[in-house]
Amino acid sequence: MRSLGEILLPTDFSPRSVDTARYAAGVARHFDARVTLLHVLPLLNPVWAAMGNSTIVDEVVQHLDEDAANRLGLFLSEELRGVTARRVVLDGDPAQAITGYAASEHVGLIMMPTRGCAAFRRFLLGSVTAKVLHDVTCPVWTSSHVTDGRSPASAIPKVIVCAMEPGAEGDAILLWASDLAADLQARLIVAHAIPSLEFHPETYFLEAGMRKALIGDAQARIAKVLQGSRTPGADVRVAGGNVTTVIRSVIEDNRADLLIIGRASGRGMMGRLRTHSYALIRESPCPVISI
Repeated sequence: MRSLGEILLPTDFSPRSVDTARYAAGVARHFDARVTLLHVLPLLNPVWAAMGNSTIVDEVVQHLDEDAANRLGLFLSEELRGVTARRVVLDGDPAQAITGYAASEHVGLIMMPTRGCAAFRRFLLGSVTAKVLHDVTCPVWTSSHVTDGRSPASAIPKVIVCAMEPGAEGDAILLWASDLAADLQARLIVAHAIPSLEFHPETYFLEAGMRKALIGDAQARIAKVLQGSRTPGADVRVAGGNVTTVIRSVIEDNRADLLIIGRASGRGMMGRLRTHSYALIRESPCPVISI
């Protein structure tokens, strides 16, 4: 985060974009970063375009572009006051435009809402957000998909939870989280979930010993990574159970302001978004940065 130069803030002019802008402005001021406000106009329906006069279609597209540019020029002016900002209007598929812009401009962080609002949409992420999470390689900040009734006093987090996973990727994510916590002078809590063992009375003591060994191994591995980090004294919480349940419990118990998670490095059928990643973003009561 110390090298953060540009924050990409996609917007559809919704109220959730306004909420996200407040966070983006706070991060930009802290890291002296530039904010790019991006609005994407979907392409005209090709059937409608084919049936119409090309000159008229061009005029309609030009009018829409100019209208969007004018609207974007005034949008979030108060929220981004004092922040270096530029405004860009693109045409095309929103997710593709966002990911393409992020790659070509070497964006350091994308910040966008999840879009889940109504009760049944708690279980869904907005399609654009989901596609961006799948396809981009830079970190993505997403707003809280659910709410715990709290209104954060500051856009800068004071308590950060990092969901730790085993392996080299998990170590790199923890070091990234440690750097961010140090830069923000925030408290860092490292949380890890181990599989719950089924209870069998005849092997209870054996399973209890195995559970203790798994917890001890996880704590030792995390402590080793933290020794080489900027926050060697970070709190470590290891518990057995469902990953989403364990991590959310740590967030709620410590009233955390931000969750940091990893995404898969592969780009196969599931893209970069693991099953656990999707569930954590969907269930987190605080904003999430996906690395």
